[in-house]
Amino acid sequence: MIHPFIWARKSPLKYIVLTMLRDKPKTGMDIIKELEKITFGLWRPSPGTIYPLLKILEEDGFVVHEKKDGRKIYSLTPKGEEVAKEVSIFLPATTLDNIVERMEAYTDYLQDYVAVKGPLPKAIKKRLLSIITSLEEAVEV
Repeated sequence: MIHPFIWARKSPLKYIVLTMLRDKPKTGMDIIKELEKITFGLWRPSPGTIYPLLKILEEDGFVVHEKKDGRKIYSLTPKGEEVAKEVSIFLPATTLDNIVERMEAYTDYLQDYVAVKGPLPKAIKKRLLSIITSLEEAVEV
């Protein structure tokens, strides 16, 4: 398998669609509408772009579909979920789970940084403590 980051660079629309399917299964029309929405109406991909892409993603084992009420509903396979999770960092978080995953990833990075570089500067510590306080307040609500 091609590494997801190389794959995404070669065809970013593939990873955008996979990331969109992480939230919930969607039809091709749902994907078209969501792409139009996230581009603020600047781009509405044609069915001739999205449906062949979904077919390729299915052939490559990243998505499967089920028919419901005459519509194909696409969802991620475990292989697709793995790739989508890895590349989703490049898109805005769309769910609370996405936000928490990113916070966990940055926490791990910060711990590695401190282990290699040593203690953080006081100004950074102060900012991080302020973030921790804000998070504690949000969790308590």
